[in-house]
Amino acid sequence: MLAELTEICAKLVATGVERAAVSFGWDSNLDIDDMWVDVEVSLTALPEYLANAESVGTIEVGKADIFIKTADIEFTLCHESDLHVTGTSPLVAETRSRWSNLGYEPYPVEPRV
Repeated sequence: MLAELTEICAKLVATGVERAAVSFGWDSNLDIDDMWVDVEVSLTALPEYLANAESVGTIEVGKADIFIKTADIEFTLCHESDLHVTGTSPLVAETRSRWSNLGYEPYPVEPRV
């Protein structure tokens, strides 16, 4: 999961995106009032930020929701050990294609109305 996150971060940085809003959700070791609170993080520092959060016990990658959002893409490392990507960025389709090429089985999910 972190390898995919690192890949997407590198591609975002290459397009000029420098920062993302990061928050933790279900199954993180935070009080409910502290979940889903965005913290702005440099994309180049994001892997280290998550590793630090994991080392202090705030999250466990693959077991806690981790949301990474920019203006046109949202990437979620889910508490169910899966990955979600959505948005209007061309990187969404590129990521889905990459996942297919890696043998994953990405599928679109329509938002609930």
